[in-house]
Amino acid sequence: MEILVRMFHLYNDVPLLLFIDEYDIQKTEPGQRGFSVTGNRRQNFAEFNINSFGYNSYREFTPSADKIEVALIGDSYIEGFNQHYYDSTGKKIEVILNNEVEVYEYGRGGYDMADQLHIINSYKEQFELIDYIFIYMKFKNDLRRTKIKPDHDLVNLKHTFKFQIKRYIRVLKYANAIGLFDGFRDIRSRLTQGNHNYKAPEVDKKKLELKYMENFKSLVKTYGFDKEKTIFLFDKRKTNKLFLDHCDEMGYKYLDFGESFEKATRPTDLIYDRHWNNLGRTLVATVIANYVKEQEALKGK
Repeated sequence: MEILVRMFHLYNDVPLLLFIDEYDIQKTEPGQRGFSVTGNRRQNFAEFNINSFGYNSYREFTPSADKIEVALIGDSYIEGFNQHYYDSTGKKIEVILNNEVEVYEYGRGGYDMADQLHIINSYKEQFELIDYIFIYMKFKNDLRRTKIKPDHDLVNLKHTFKFQIKRYIRVLKYANAIGLFDGFRDIRSRLTQGNHNYKAPEVDKKKLELKYMENFKSLVKTYGFDKEKTIFLFDKRKTNKLFLDHCDEMGYKYLDFGESFEKATRPTDLIYDRHWNNLGRTLVATVIANYVKEQEALKGK
């Protein structure tokens, strides 16, 4: 089984080794390469490449004053392990713009607004040279806290000898990915849980939305916000009106890709999760590229 799993590359090779840099930013260890595999029949098979800065990318991040650079900052949607790294959203933007810009993708699964603004603030010198900064966000996910908290325990766990041994037994990775151990986990969970009838208290949605808005204002107060070149990227259909109204009031720029998704005649998401498929990434890239093209044309006037 181990030979067959390795021969047909049925196991998920997503980079597991992490590190926390000098600014407490959690990243992926540079130099890791391989393939992200989903499903027992390789429903998705995509190559990844972790650059020297710790992100899945086809290029290194080398901003300078004599180039036009675009930064994409976000969670797993920007990280893009379900798409070949050489055909990522960033690469698509470059192709649409005739390779006249460089796109840097600062994507990491789990990043939220606190992480994103912290990254921009920590690497000020780098981001001062970048012309356009797009922050991908989801209102209901990304505004739950006002400060970062790096997970040192998780990072250390992935470097233990036991974890490394499990990592290199590919048949175990494959079995886990297809849910072979889910039944055992369910039994263990039932045995260890005390009250099976426990129900989480109902959440006051309006109160929660107001809390998210306060968190956002607190983050901006802590890290600052460059209104000129920072643009929020989101699906307007899924973004709270409170946030939209606040952006309009404060003069924060935002870019909506939801309209192009709504007009699409084919699915824009993968069938087994909600990440963008190739069409979805092309549409997002087109929306961003058109914005950059329009802005550059205005500068030239």
